[in-house]
Amino acid sequence: MDAISIMLLVVFINAIIAIAFEHSLGINKSWIALFSGTTMWMIVAFATSKEEIHESLVEGSAEIFELIVFLIGAMTIVEMMGHFRFFNWLENKMSELNISNTKLFWLLGATTFCASAVLDNLTTTLVMLQVGRHLYLRKENFNIFAINTIIAANAGGAMSPVGDVTTIMIWLAEKFTAWQVLYSGLLPALVAWVVPQYLLTRQIVRENREGRGSEDVLPLQWNIIALGFMTFGFAVLVNLLNLPPFFGILFGLGTAAIVIDYRMKRGKLKKKSNKIVNVIKTIDMSTIIFFIGILLAVNALSFYGILDQFAHLIFGNNPGTDESALIFGHSLLGMISSIFDNVPLTAAVIDMLPGDIHYQYWVLLAITAGTGGSILVIGSAAGVAAMGQVSELSVKYYVKKGSLPALLGYIGAVGIWYLQLILF
Repeated sequence: MDAISIMLLVVFINAIIAIAFEHSLGINKSWIALFSGTTMWMIVAFATSKEEIHESLVEGSAEIFELIVFLIGAMTIVEMMGHFRFFNWLENKMSELNISNTKLFWLLGATTFCASAVLDNLTTTLVMLQVGRHLYLRKENFNIFAINTIIAANAGGAMSPVGDVTTIMIWLAEKFTAWQVLYSGLLPALVAWVVPQYLLTRQIVRENREGRGSEDVLPLQWNIIALGFMTFGFAVLVNLLNLPPFFGILFGLGTAAIVIDYRMKRGKLKKKSNKIVNVIKTIDMSTIIFFIGILLAVNALSFYGILDQFAHLIFGNNPGTDESALIFGHSLLGMISSIFDNVPLTAAVIDMLPGDIHYQYWVLLAITAGTGGSILVIGSAAGVAAMGQVSELSVKYYVKKGSLPALLGYIGAVGIWYLQLILF
């Protein structure tokens, strides 16, 4: 390993550590990722010809463009649905049920699991925490609910082509189709959610929920909300036209924006704030910047051949030919993602392995990378976001209450995936 490789690894490893402890450092992970990614390419430039680096940057930039455009469109659609009060309506409907807090715990868990498959685990976590905050009376119950929300959101997102950034990355790289990850990932993802959900339910304290009411919600714009859900379907359907998923997202976003502006002109949407251009301003751009930086960093490692060396270390001398090495490697990477962010790990594996391995092994990577982060609160974007929303949700508290249930769910998910592999 030469001096350039060592320098790249030092920058990358320090960046990952800094990202994991961003709250202690007081520096946003987006700026750490952006600084690290650009620094690593400047290091590479010292030892590379202009022609080589230009070709690699063009190819890598195209991949980054696809992912970032998809995320911007998807996040805008989710913000739009929230802007038109869909999530307020959902919160009130659950409050009206007036059920026991244990049943509510399972209902909210199932809602989180399903919603994460349609939306994304980060947005779903933030939305469900707001819903649960109004429904739970005891602080301890709400804290356990927050842990379960992280686990359920990560599990639901892992089995959907649009539910998790890592799954989106694998899908956009054409390692599996939308149907393949849904079909093969459903049972493992269910186990990754249900096992921790059952164990965490035993920690819920009974509450007297009688007399809990709900606030009035203004009439919903159901046609616009329906367009929002349909947009995620468009992302799958454009595959029939051999177009990348971001075309479907942009088509749905454009359609929704036209409908909103047209209804405003007709006087059916009175408020100026209903314009989609104002909704776009509310999306989390720091998350977009984070992914740009991380993907630049991983592309630098890939270009300089460092990922190939790790491929031999983790998956053997012939990556992709040894099934046992693939299973062990993906499972190990999932465990590592409980400490380090799963986005760079997944991006690295996509570049490590040959493209002709069976799609089932890419489904395993989606499951392990998506659910392994639940073992520690800092291991996923959903967990880090929840830490910011729930002051009691420290690393120590999560380890005490949620790490073991999440680990058992993770082991069960890998086991169910393996049974599917040998039986079907």
